[in-house]
Amino acid sequence: MYSQVQNFIIEDKNIDFAQQYETLSTTLFNLLDTPVKSTHHIGGTKHFNYPTEPILDILVGVDNLHDITSLDEKRLNYAGFYRLHHPYKKKVVMAQFNNLIDLKQIARLHIIQKDSTLYNDYLLSTKYLENNPSAAQTFGNAKQNIAQHAPTIRAYENQKQQLFSKLLKQIHTD
Repeated sequence: MYSQVQNFIIEDKNIDFAQQYETLSTTLFNLLDTPVKSTHHIGGTKHFNYPTEPILDILVGVDNLHDITSLDEKRLNYAGFYRLHHPYKKKVVMAQFNNLIDLKQIARLHIIQKDSTLYNDYLLSTKYLENNPSAAQTFGNAKQNIAQHAPTIRAYENQKQQLFSKLLKQIHTD
């Protein structure tokens, strides 16, 4: 797997993330016996209010997280998505890669039970960062600082999760 955090981007120059989202969302809804109830384009590639990795993040809502087992290995593998085995709490993360040699992530599915606290927190943080430029800039600076100092992608992802937790505390107190 690609061992470094990818270079951050500040605009959508070469990849049409909105179009890529629409294509992948359609794919998810059209899978045979799909448990997918909703999709949302989330993260920095939705609005570019802060520098971000060139990875499309999609929030996928399901009625029950156990429903994903019907999608998991076979149908999503056929669509080019592979499960990331990291100790995520109350979610499944699957990634699409540029190829199966470099393994640079190009898209991630954050599969979460629809209308759960975690699901709503993803929507809330995306909307907050989209509509609050100063908060987005602070968040982006902190994210870049983490990327510069994290020795591995796993360390970066863990610290980024802590950054999101801190952001959510700020949102809930505002």
